[in-house]
Amino acid sequence: MYETALKSVKDARRMILAVVATWIKAVYSKPIIIGNMVYWVIKINGEDVPAYCYLSDYKNGGPFLPVYDEDNTGEFGWSDFSECCRIFDVICDKIQYG
Repeated sequence: MYETALKSVKDARRMILAVVATWIKAVYSKPIIIGNMVYWVIKINGEDVPAYCYLSDYKNGGPFLPVYDEDNTGEFGWSDFSECCRIFDVICDKIQYG
């Protein structure tokens, strides 16, 4: 039962990532700049995921990294999905309200 619930949560997270990535790509033709961060979409294992880059790195051609660090490697992004959702809220507000 626990494994089934855990899988459902992981599936829901992947669905949210896909929806946000699809929405970003559908509305914007270039990366979104919000404050000192730049957001866009990259492919990870064949799936589109929301990604970020610091504005200074973006101006210097720095790479985009996934927002969500599912494996908690510390190499990129945030491993707490609720923090990712707050970031997605900011992105969605930018898309909706400019």
